[in-house]
This record gives sequence, C-alpha cells and structure tokens, in this order.
Amino acid sequence: MTAAEPGWLDLRVSFDDAARKHALPLLDEAARSLATRALTVDTERPLVVIDVGAGTGNSMRWFDARLTERLRGRRVQWVLVDADEAALEVAADRFGTAVHTVAAPISSLPDIAAEALAAASSAGNAGSGADPRTASTVSPHPCELLITGSALLDVLTRDDTAAIIETLHRFSGIGIFLLSIAGQWHLSPPHPDDEVIDEAFGRHQRRDSRLGTQAAPVLEAEACDIGARVETSAAPWHLEAPRDSEFLIRFLTERVDAAIEEDPGLREAGRSWLKERLNHVESRSDGQSGRTEGQAAGLRVVVDHTDVLIDATDHRGRADRPAQPSGEPKR
Repeated sequence: MTAAEPGWLDLRVSFDDAARKHALPLLDEAARSLATRALTVDTERPLVVIDVGAGTGNSMRWFDARLTERLRGRRVQWVLVDADEAALEVAADRFGTAVHTVAAPISSLPDIAAEALAAASSAGNAGSGADPRTASTVSPHPCELLITGSALLDVLTRDDTAAIIETLHRFSGIGIFLLSIAGQWHLSPPHPDDEVIDEAFGRHQRRDSRLGTQAAPVLEAEACDIGARVETSAAPWHLEAPRDSEFLIRFLTERVDAAIEEDPGLREAGRSWLKERLNHVESRSDGQSGRTEGQAAGLRVVVDHTDVLIDATDHRGRADRPAQPSGEPKR
C-alpha cells in the first residue's frame, strides 16, 4: 500500500464526504447486522472498528459520526492502521485518546484484529464484572469486528485483499470499503485525449502489483469464496468549475503527471491536454470574458467509484439471494 500526502487527503475531504452519502444504505445494512449480533453478546464489550489505510483520520471521522447515529449506546473502540507513521501522528493529534494507532502493513491485519478484540473483550469483562476465566465461553465471537476503509482498495495488492478477507472470515466480521476507483471518468466538454490520459493513468495505478480499478471486483470475488454476503454501490465524485477549481487544478495535474510517468511518450500531448483543461477550469474562476462557448460552460468531471460491503458474520454467500431492483445496492 502506498502513502498519500496529508495535504491531498485533507483537500479531498468535502468531495469524499459528498460521495460517501451514496454509501449510507450499505452502512444501514452493516448497522442492522451489528445490532442483530449485539443481541447475542455482552454489549458492555466495545465494538472494535479498524480503519485500514487510515491516513490522517478523515475516514474514521466520517464513519464514527454515522456509526454513533446508528448504534446508539454502543461503545466503539477505534484502531487506525496505516503504514505511514507521519499521517498517523496527525490522526493521533486530532483525535487523541479516542483512537489507537498502529503503524503496520495490511498483511499484519489478522494479528492486529486479534489483539484489538482480545483487549476489547478484557475491557468488557472488567466493565461488566464478569469472571474473565469464564466470560470467553459465553460466545465464540464475543466482540463484533468492523473493518472500514476509504479510497483504499485500488492501491492494494492481492496479498493485501487476502489479509482483509482472512481477518473478516476468522473473526466473523463486517467490512465496508468506500470510494475505490472504478475505472471511468467523464469530462464535459469532451477532449479527444481524455481516454488516452485515463488509460495511462489506469496502468500507473496497477504498478507494483497494485489492483487499481480491479480492486473492488477482486475483493468481492474473494469474499464470495468464503461465503460472505456482498453488496456494492456506485459513489461518483461530481466536480465542477468554478466551485471546485482548486481541487480540479490539483486533480487534473496529478492525473497527467501519473500518465506521463507511465508513458513518457505522452509528455507533449499530456501537457497540451492539461493546458486546455486548466483553461476550462480558469475560464469560470477568473471572471474574464472572451472565452469560447465550451470554455464558458466550465469544466465538469464525474469520477466513478465503487463502495463494497462484506458481511462475514454468518458466512453465507449471495448465490441464493434474489436480484435487486434498479437503484438499490447490488447484492
């Protein structure tokens, strides 16, 4: 998993939050499953939530607020996992004792989960006055586990996704992963080189065995292999100048830089494309006149993302589940 620069993570917060609204039905599904399991366990024991690829904590911030609304009265123990120690230090400064940070690769996730669940079980036993020598016999999985992640899957390898699935399977957990790049962007007005730039960027995303746009389908298939229930839904970014000019300038520039790094032969065409695209952005943000009709309309960009919910609490697959009507999460 590669590290993301903290400034970029903070710049994209409002756009991520807007797209995350599409995930609320999936989160409702997860909350219902957690509430059902809460009937069979001692709710003095905290729900362990591990945010993977946590960065500076923006994903945790969003999930925590929505889980609080849906799991009223249930204590949550947050564990933030990332290989980037500097980003985790920012998160620790922001959230203090509300989070426990672990600087580690995703391959360590099964062990991290085991340790966090054991600590939560001990905390619950202490709070309830239960005998710690016998409390573990009440339920084989006395503490639920929720694994979360945002803008994560496309930078993972198959070994990383296997570690996530192993953890969910071993501890009968739920995973909800938001904003995985789905492979398409739609720009208006169009440009002849849009597809060329996008294809080169996609290849760059798959460097070093990363899954890129195939990450969500790969994770979905691996989850089905263990008999977990899987649902997915679309979560597009909607970007528009001049409202989102600052973000668009950086987004487009970094996309072109990655495309040229992947295919140096695109340098001239890529720079020309970027110049035209930035003109489309600036035409609506600088107040100047004399633009063409296409430029005056301003640039609009839709970036496709996929959200994935994996429910391994009962290890049932989705083969016998009925097809869903259009507009509902895909199951």
